[in-house]
Amino acid sequence: MTDQPAPAALQKRSLLPLKVLFIALGGVVAVFVIALIAFNSQRAARNTPIEIEMFPNLALISESKAENTDVRYFTSEAGIDEVFNFYAAQLGALAFRSGGELGEDVTRGCRKIYQDEPPRDELGRYFVRCFVDNSQSDVTQRLLMTITYDLEGRKTHLEVRREWGS
Repeated sequence: MTDQPAPAALQKRSLLPLKVLFIALGGVVAVFVIALIAFNSQRAARNTPIEIEMFPNLALISESKAENTDVRYFTSEAGIDEVFNFYAAQLGALAFRSGGELGEDVTRGCRKIYQDEPPRDELGRYFVRCFVDNSQSDVTQRLLMTITYDLEGRKTHLEVRREWGS
């Protein structure tokens, strides 16, 4: 007599590949759902303007708003370097004339922009640009600040531009 496997054992072995297939498909679906949730939460987070701590004692001069953008103008009695240092501490200071130095985060930071060659660190001879760009895919989220010094009025001016959304 030959040994034949019992019909129940044959049936159990033939269901094993099917079970593995269903488990694998369930895993793929779960990974897809998690990725979709993460992607949508990233988009939702970028549909709001970037908030940043403002320099103390700024005086709001004017403000304009449109859909997904706003611009605010401020003045301060503080010196331009004091305002620059405040924002550079929050966003990071970028190297002068850097084009993305090794290890430098170029999606955010503050940099002095000189109007003379060679650069002179004198009032009125430079201005400051600070920026944050969290844009991703087709959703914009940017902050651009320009800090200038008015020699006649002896005040520092700050322009804050924000863009957000798709």
